[in-house]
Amino acid sequence: MALTISYNGHGAGLNPTHSVGTISRIMTGTIDFDDSYPTGGEDFNPAEYFPRGLLGVIFEPKGGYVFEYDYTNARVKAMCGNYDQAADGALTEVANGTNLSAVTGVRFIAWGY
Repeated sequence: MALTISYNGHGAGLNPTHSVGTISRIMTGTIDFDDSYPTGGEDFNPAEYFPRGLLGVIFEPKGGYVFEYDYTNARVKAMCGNYDQAADGALTEVANGTNLSAVTGVRFIAWGY
């Protein structure tokens, strides 16, 4: 399975980015997770809409999860609080196969050129 991605502002098949100033562009939307999270994160590649470079992606926290973008592999990782911070850090990636289907409508913003 995969993320369900919804972009704000444009119809299907159109570039979902919006101009900001003379050279920058932004994209907003939401993502819905499915019932089997894969280790390493879900595929998510907004860079395809920023041909001159993706500068950043931010996700809102939702359902007790925090999300981070893996720029190298174009994936969004779901992270959760870890009560053994000394052993492996404050946040850890959720386990492979975790059902995140209740985590829907996670807002994001991406920006670039």
